[in-house]
Parts: sequence; structure tokens; C-alpha cells
Amino acid sequence: MAQQVVTVQLKNFQDQFPIPLTEVVGRQVYVTDFGKEIANAAEKILHEVYAINYKTLAYNGQLSGRLKISIVSTGKYVMSYFLSGFIKQNEGVDLTMDVTNKSSVVGSLELNEVDFALVSVLPKKLKVNKIALMENKLFYVARNKEKPDQEKTF
Repeated sequence: MAQQVVTVQLKNFQDQFPIPLTEVVGRQVYVTDFGKEIANAAEKILHEVYAINYKTLAYNGQLSGRLKISIVSTGKYVMSYFLSGFIKQNEGVDLTMDVTNKSSVVGSLELNEVDFALVSVLPKKLKVNKIALMENKLFYVARNKEKPDQEKTF
């Protein structure tokens, strides 16, 4: 959104309350304590709306809820391949995917912050259930100038 749109929306929201939600110090905008309380209350309301939607889908026999996945950066190229069919079949599932480094992925597993993780090397200190998705092979590919239709193996 453009800054002007955000400013107008924030002002319209502020007009609903007699106490300031933000304060300007110099050129910086800070959220007041009251603003933080309103933000927390709004987050709780949104969480309940999601919960009602998930329950409605579940009563209709559909899989629903939030699925949190953490993957190493190299996994972002293959993860969409593995998840696309599942997400299409289960529109009630909201996917959150954190693409990060291995230590953050392992950390989120240790703290039980994610449902699934994708790594190429399993952490030894964690006892986890694992599924091998594919072999981790790299291929060098080049055009064969001698015989263009023939495959060459090194």
C-alpha cells in the first residue's frame, strides 16, 4: 500500500478511540501502550474468526487449520512441487512457510514452533520422524557438440 493510503486508514482507525494509538517523535511513529493493547485485542479477534472458519470447514468434512513449515533455502525450489496438490485439495488449510537457514529450521523444530521441516542433513540431537523425499544429487548438464541427441555420462 502507498504511504498515503496507510496514513488515511490509520487516521480513520484512530478516530474511533479517544486515546492516541500512536505518537510521533521527530520523524518516527511509535505505537502507544494503548495502541499495543488494541493491536493485541484485534489479533485475538482475528484468531477467533480463523478458528470459527476452520471449525465450519471441519464440520463439513474438510481438512482445515494452519500448517507451519520451515525449510532451508535450497528447499524452496522443490517444496512447491510436494505441496501444490495437497493445498489444491485442501483449500481450508492455511500454509505458512518459513524459508531460512538450517540453524533456524532446527531451532524452530526444537521449540515445536512448526509442524514440518525440510532439511538435507538431519540434526543428530533431535529425535524426529523422517521421510526421505528424494536423493540429494547434483547433475552437471552441458550440450554435447559432437552428437547433440546422445547423452553423455561422466
